[in-house]
Order: sequence, then structure tokens, then C-alpha cells
Amino acid sequence: MTDTKPLPSGFEDLEISTQIIIRDALARGIQVEMVDRKENFLRLIKGNHSEFVKEASKTKLDSLMTYLVMENKIASKLVLEESGIRVPVGRNYSNLETALADYTFFLDKKKVIKPVTTNFGLGIGISEPGDSLDKFTSFVNIALGLSNSIIIEEFIEGPEYRFLVLGDEVIAVCNRVPANVTGDGKSSIRELILKKNEDPRRGEGHKTALEKIQMSDVELQILKDQGLGFDSVPDLGKQVFLRKNSNISTGGDSLDVTDNVHPDFKAIAVSAAKAAGAVICGIDIISSQIESKPNVKTYAILEINFNPVLYIHEFPYSGKPRFVGDKILDLLGFD
Repeated sequence: MTDTKPLPSGFEDLEISTQIIIRDALARGIQVEMVDRKENFLRLIKGNHSEFVKEASKTKLDSLMTYLVMENKIASKLVLEESGIRVPVGRNYSNLETALADYTFFLDKKKVIKPVTTNFGLGIGISEPGDSLDKFTSFVNIALGLSNSIIIEEFIEGPEYRFLVLGDEVIAVCNRVPANVTGDGKSSIRELILKKNEDPRRGEGHKTALEKIQMSDVELQILKDQGLGFDSVPDLGKQVFLRKNSNISTGGDSLDVTDNVHPDFKAIAVSAAKAAGAVICGIDIISSQIESKPNVKTYAILEINFNPVLYIHEFPYSGKPRFVGDKILDLLGFD
């Protein structure tokens, strides 16, 4: 296990990704000026060279249009398709009526219904084959409540992986596992959540390596779909998922798999970043065979992320820490 590098003191109120950049900048003798603390907005200065950095990964290296393309799932899917990169088959909609008109088209398929312009997994619904019109309508309404447009697309089976692309290379890859607990045969799901949340690495607001698992109506509904509740007692070794999205921000676990990924997947991630014109980004790939040569039947790119967090790679729930802050400083031209 690679030793972790301690974060600097005095910056605990900032997002942990920003703390990583500050630590690595100070280690190089770069002056750190706090432009807007609440916005995690910094200016880095060394000699006559200065650079603005917001939320650790927003820099001048990526244009506003690049951000907008990555943020909009329709636009990012378009540039990926035009570059011959595998994405899930689907359609986009701007109102309830047109989406419901395709209910029968998707009826026998497992599908994902998601807003076009939201992050952190908000508003994403996974509809099973044969789901009722009422349930399908509910998913569509939730997604439309968060965005003017939504996408409905095929569900690709397999774990989800975040590839951190910095410049022309993949620096780190982690398997993002949805919020979950594992039964001990005697504790309720509520008790298992509380126990897992005791981990000092779990907190709130992106200021710690992991986020606490919540017990909101969202988690309750996921449990109900499995015939469970917070007071249910899962069997010993039984893993129970509390979210369908795998975001670390909603209590998920990050497992470093950088050394296990087939190199062709890394090449695909870099190609996806270049298709969007991105220098710093996160590429989300779903695959049931990530260690094997890519097969279009078993993988697809889900999203391009314009503001990838760094801490999930440096402080994984399990696996080897990857130190990524220095690479951003390299890209910004600091020595």
C-alpha cells in the first residue's frame, strides 16, 4: 500500500480535492492565494506565473464550450457517437408527452431515465422490463423536474468505472460502487448504515474522502423495491444496495482498479476526452469485462464529467492511492 500524503492544516473547510491541490502546490513552493474560499477558488503563483483553479479541476485548460458539451448529456453523447465511440442506444425528450409516447418502445427493455444537465446521480431512474406506465411516468417526471430535457437509453449491465483523464493519459481508475451495507445476520440495515458511517473517512460536503450514507426517502424507496426497509435484518454476508447511482457523493465506495484495467479501455477514455476537447475530465465507463479487451456488447461510455473530483482516487475506500494533484500542476506549467 502506498503511503498517503497528509493534507495541509488550516484548510479543513474546503473541499478535499481543493485541499489536495493546495498541498501539492505548497510542496513545490507555489504561493496559494484564496480568491473565494466558499467557492473553492484559488490563484496559484510562482514567480511571474499565475493560474486560477476552481474546485481543483476547473482551469483555463478547458474552454467554456468544452464544459458545456460535457455538462449536457445530449451534446456529449453526440460528439462521442460522431467519433465512433460506443455509447448506450437511446433517445432524448423535452416533455412528458413525447417520452410517454415511447413507453411501448422501451417496455421490454431495461432502461435508464436521466436528466440531461444534472450531476451527482440526481434524478436518475432505472426502469425494469415490463414496468407499469405509472412507474415509467414517475421516473420521467422526476427527471424532467431537474432538467428541461431527459435521456432514456438502454441499460448496460456491469460495474461502473471512473477514468480520470489528465492531458493525454489516464492517471487513475476506480470502480464506483453504489451506497451499500453488508449484513452480519443480526443488525438492521439502519444499524449497519450507522456503523458504516462511523468510519472517520465519511463526512458531508466533499470535505472528507467518503460521504456518509443517507437514510432519506430515496434510500427508503430503493429498499422497498427490494422488499426491505431500514429495520430489515439482512443475512450474514448479504450485500444490500441503498442507491442505484454509484456516485461517491451519495455514499458510494471507491475501489481503485487502475492496474487491472485493460489498456484499450484507457485509450478509449482518452479518445472520449479528446472528442469533447477536454484536457481535465472524468470518463464514466460501464463494463462487465473491464480487464479484457473491449467488446462493444459488454461496455459503453455513460458520461463525460467536466469537474471530476480528485479525492476518490487519492483516498479510495480500498486499493492503492493515486496521487493526481501534481499532474494538474504539471499541465498548468508549474515546475
